[in-house]
Amino acid sequence: MNKLLRIRTLTDKFFDGITTSEEEQELYDFYRKDDIPDDLRHNRELFMDLAALNTLTPNARQIVPHRHRSWWIAAAVIAMLIIGGAAIYRYQLDNECVAYIYGKRVTDRKVVLGEMQRTMTAMTADGSDVVEVELKAMFGNE
Repeated sequence: MNKLLRIRTLTDKFFDGITTSEEEQELYDFYRKDDIPDDLRHNRELFMDLAALNTLTPNARQIVPHRHRSWWIAAAVIAMLIIGGAAIYRYQLDNECVAYIYGKRVTDRKVVLGEMQRTMTAMTADGSDVVEVELKAMFGNE
């Protein structure tokens, strides 16, 4: 069996929680090297830390058991949901349409735009340029 294929297989077995102590030692030895393929490099720090723990305590396997990959996946999904929910909430806050119509807070976009259109129509009903003049004055474009 190809050495890299064996390491990939052992790494998968490790995350499934079914490696022997000898197989784990083989993984520790492999991940201590500097020339690790890119697709396995993200595991290097984990295996180096576990190797260091393994040398400190005789029963490190019982102290720091590795979990199934599904726990890591579940944690990542939960984190993504929290971050995604916060982003959506923030987006909604930034794009919320709010107006105070007759002293009442209104967030319904259709109601706000309808009231705005009605007001603009009423203001320009006499055909004067009052609104345009006021806007130019407000934004300094006189």
